[in-house]
Amino acid sequence: MVIMNEILCYMKLLLALIPWPLYGFVTVCSVISIYFSRRNLNRPVPSLIADECPDVSIIKPLMGVDRLLETNLETYFLLTYPKYEILFCVQDEQDPVIDMCHRLMARFPIIDCKLFIGGKSSVINPMVQNMSVGYENAQYGLIWISSSRIKATQNSLQDMVIKIRNPNVAIVHQIPFTSDQKGVANTVEKLSFGGSLARYYIALNRVGLYCLTGMSYLMKKDELDALGGLTRFGKYLAEDHFLSKALYDKGFTLQLSDIPAQQNVSGTSIVAYKDRMVRWSRLRLAIMPFVASLLEPLIDSITLGLYMSWSTYHFFSFDPYIFFVCHIGVWVILDYTLVGGIQNGAFAFSKSEFLVAWLIREVLQILIHFEALVDARKIKWGKRTYKMKLGGDTEVISEKLPLQYV
Repeated sequence: MVIMNEILCYMKLLLALIPWPLYGFVTVCSVISIYFSRRNLNRPVPSLIADECPDVSIIKPLMGVDRLLETNLETYFLLTYPKYEILFCVQDEQDPVIDMCHRLMARFPIIDCKLFIGGKSSVINPMVQNMSVGYENAQYGLIWISSSRIKATQNSLQDMVIKIRNPNVAIVHQIPFTSDQKGVANTVEKLSFGGSLARYYIALNRVGLYCLTGMSYLMKKDELDALGGLTRFGKYLAEDHFLSKALYDKGFTLQLSDIPAQQNVSGTSIVAYKDRMVRWSRLRLAIMPFVASLLEPLIDSITLGLYMSWSTYHFFSFDPYIFFVCHIGVWVILDYTLVGGIQNGAFAFSKSEFLVAWLIREVLQILIHFEALVDARKIKWGKRTYKMKLGGDTEVISEKLPLQYV
């Protein structure tokens, strides 16, 4: 009995120690991300002489029509970059976005723009399947892959080109953010990308680790071709993770752009946001099971706050209720500061709207973790349902779903 009590005491001690390094990790990431968001992001981009600008192929994978899609696509035709081509890639010949592409091509005839319909049916990933023909027909050595959600800014391409001229850099990527739109769902999404995601995205990249989302990135085509090209990574749904890892393992640096990517999509809802986050969480469960299943839930604001409140009470008899309230208050301030650094201007929401959206996101994140764990190997994306194996390999198990945005 005495031995059992000692074992229980040691187990309790161990459990009480666990949140401290987690708290330290989150604190360090917060400090790094806030510092660099205000020091580096959105700063003026140096000018380039036209002769110094390498030619760029812009690949735009498209599926379906959104109210703001034409506005997004138009921004690429209005870029002041000296020489580039736009490659529209559409999978379905009945997709209404094809008419939009033809309309834009007619409006801007001086821009080198091509439309590719159909893709390689042997490729599992629908986005890679969509882009594969455009990638293979790209004329230039720099490829800018930019999803339909992204609205281009005049300085984004120039900033990425300046950084990728470094021979040690193979990819320059933008941190995903959102445009200013009214509504609770839009605010929740902005806080998610500008708060929780940005905290680790910026910090991990600044210490030299690879952390990349495939919404908007510029890469050296010849370096990816040396690894088998884009279609080689089409067997994964998280192709951005695996191709960036392959280049990173080859010794290249992945550089973070100073210009955030502006997601500009209409009709955002809490349900659509939740479904998207569940899909991403299931991707990480297959690729990084320990991180996604255990570490991520433990470093969320509510779970870590509760855990740390109990730990400080265990060691110091400090009132856990006071600690938790202070913890949440500090976390809110840090997130507000970080989002403000990325926003680089006035918010489209008030402080009270920020607080409501913040609470919704944090509570919703707990539900997202649980939903992702239920049937964790199954992912619905586009017209298909996929089954992911541990490690990322994927197979199609159904094609009965209607079109949806990704």
